[in-house]
Amino acid sequence: MNRLAPYLISFAILISCPNRGAAEEGKIFKTKYTGIHYIADKDIDDFIWRLGGQRLLFTGDASLASHRVDRIVERVQTILDMRPHNFHVDIYLHRGLTDRRMVAFYEERSKSIRISVDYTTDGVLAHEIAHAVIDQYFVTSPPSKVQEILTQYVDKYLWSDY
Repeated sequence: MNRLAPYLISFAILISCPNRGAAEEGKIFKTKYTGIHYIADKDIDDFIWRLGGQRLLFTGDASLASHRVDRIVERVQTILDMRPHNFHVDIYLHRGLTDRRMVAFYEERSKSIRISVDYTTDGVLAHEIAHAVIDQYFVTSPPSKVQEILTQYVDKYLWSDY
């Protein structure tokens, strides 16, 4: 149970986050594999910047932004050698989280990722996408310890051959 505590705390914080409902009612940017829910253009701009390390305006080049996210999904699927049929995950962007240990989590029930824009990295997103891929690949999800081992494998090899 002690290992689950950070995830439960993350969930509680994100649920109580003041802009949670707004993110669900705000704008949606669709990529091949995701629907990214956000409130302000600055949120999606910062999210994409943190994934690629290069500032670009989302509103100016949506195809490059889409490619950055989909490339991470495809890389995770390649590392795990798991390609769920019709894979899709919703990503909800949030602001205002202050604890770096609780910046993102995958919610199995809704098949969605909740992530803090302020602390997004390609590794954090890949880790959560790995949870989504694993969940959608298996008919019955493996135990959480097995999932964590697989997601940590993704963490280790995300860009190892580049």
